Parts: sequence; C-alpha cells; structure tokens
Amino acid sequence: MEKILVADDELEILGMIETILKKEGYEVVAAKDGQEALNLAKAQKPDLIVSDYLMPNLNGAELCRALKKESETKAIPIIIVTAYPAEKERSLSAGAVDFIAKPVDKFDLLLRIRSALRVRHISNELQKIIAYIAELEK
Repeated sequence: MEKILVADDELEILGMIETILKKEGYEVVAAKDGQEALNLAKAQKPDLIVSDYLMPNLNGAELCRALKKESETKAIPIIIVTAYPAEKERSLSAGAVDFIAKPVDKFDLLLRIRSALRVRHISNELQKIIAYIAELEK
C-alpha cells in the first residue's frame, strides 16, 4: 500500500483529499501546516506528498525546498495544490513535480498522483539497475 502525505490548513479540503485517497486504497498521513508536513515526511517517508501552497509555518514552496535538501526525502514527489495559479512557477522551481489548481477535481488529482507514483517507481527501479551494474563492474 502506497503512503501519501496530505498537507493543507483548510480542514475541509484536507478531509476531502484524505477521503478520496483512502477510497482508492492509499494509506494517508495528514498534516495541518507546512512544519508538521516536514516533520511527518522525515519520520514517515511517504511515497508522495500532496501539499497546499499557502499554509502556516512553511508554505508549499518552502516545504519542497526543505525536503529536497535532505537525502532521505529528496526523491519524494510533491504535488502542490492551490487556488492561486500564479504560484505554479514558484512551486515547480522549488522542486514540486506537479501543480493542481483548486477547486480540486477528483479525476485530475488521482491521475496526477498515479502518474507521479509511476515515475517514482520507474526511477527507483532504474537506481537499482544502476547499482547492480556498478556492482558487476567491480
């Protein structure tokens, strides 16, 4: 079961996304602000993060930057969700892999999550192959 961390200070949106993901069979960890999301990401090592952009303590871009600095969290794909499309460039520049505008469309959310998880799995497999080849070359 894949684990997804969802971070949003708007409890209705947090609950809605959490419900959608649980119904699809994902394990969900929830955070109500950016700092809590950072702490949970370091402790739980989710397979993917869905984060609001505007949150207390750390916004979505700050969360991305903090996670990308750490070796154990830098490969976690982050999808930013916000009502402000102008934040798209800041989010992607900070390391997010995708961006979803509010209001969140269930189909769009699930499509983007599946795509990001597929890319992560391919990347993990490629890293294993590279490590195996490096071992063979020794």
